[in-house]
Amino acid sequence: MENRTASAEMVAEANPPAGFLPIVSSSPFGWENGPIFERKDQSGWARGFRVLEKHTNNGGICHGGMLMTFADILLSRAVLEVLPSSFVTVRLVTDFVGPGVLGQWLEGTAEVSSVTDGIVSVKGKLVSPLGTVFTTSAIFKAVGRQRKTAS
Repeated sequence: MENRTASAEMVAEANPPAGFLPIVSSSPFGWENGPIFERKDQSGWARGFRVLEKHTNNGGICHGGMLMTFADILLSRAVLEVLPSSFVTVRLVTDFVGPGVLGQWLEGTAEVSSVTDGIVSVKGKLVSPLGTVFTTSAIFKAVGRQRKTAS
């Protein structure tokens, strides 16, 4: 798949906070679950998304599958800072603490805990205007080939 980014209509519907720009996606799966946005400031990277109807379960709450998908996308942002090669998720643990409600902006941060021989441990957190939605951690492994870069 070619690299794609959210259209002006998608950005308008998601209405991200100031400074958040749509990520470039080369993943068909990630693309279908977006749009996802990111911002870099003095405190580091943050990623986020607006809970749209397509992200919800029957109760209007963000579906756990979407939250797990976002956890992987969130944590991979931190890995991009330390691995020059492509990588895969080896383990992903997410503890759901509170809901993400239809229409809310959810925003997460992640940080690398350790890097050893191409194995990266990362932890992160996702928050809503009402508080913590989840805490998460993962292990990623370099697969050796150079990563494609956005053009």
